[in-house]
Amino acid sequence: MNIGIDIDDTLTNIRDELKLAAEKYANKLGKEIKDSKYIEDQNNGNIYQIKYGFTYEELKYFLSVIQEEITKKAEPREGCVEVINKLHNKGHKIYIITARDSEFHKDPYELSKNWLDKNNIYYDKLIVNARSKAPVCKTEKIDIFIDDQLNNCVDVSKAGIRAIRISNDDNSSYENIETLLNWNKIYNYINEME
Repeated sequence: MNIGIDIDDTLTNIRDELKLAAEKYANKLGKEIKDSKYIEDQNNGNIYQIKYGFTYEELKYFLSVIQEEITKKAEPREGCVEVINKLHNKGHKIYIITARDSEFHKDPYELSKNWLDKNNIYYDKLIVNARSKAPVCKTEKIDIFIDDQLNNCVDVSKAGIRAIRISNDDNSSYENIETLLNWNKIYNYINEME
């Protein structure tokens, strides 16, 4: 099978660290942080503009400097390296598909490649600038897509591709989306499909 996998908060677990960094940056700028529910399921930076009131330039600084520093030193999620290696060894193709893009990062490909290589994460192909994951998954003939973002999983599922959402909330249920807590559960789920 062709397996598509997101990076941030899928191969890593940096959501809380990014949230704290955004709050610190917003406080430094004197921004009023909205009390609205933390909007988790957007992947294009809008979350920071909505919740923290960042201007475009502030958002660009946050993503290209603060977020990049956090992502560069992020550790892989527990079990992901081993599971990806096992999937590869069984003959599956691994496609890393990330929304990291040229608008907010100097070189999203190099940023992503360096992190993947540093952490010994196997991949057959790395695709950046993929804010919308469904069209990329269709083009690359992805059979299963793994992401932390609900909106990405919904879009991919609507495109007829099986979606797995990695989330700490395994009680959440969404039509045609399997929500799993960790990489070992993902491996077991994929094994059962074979």
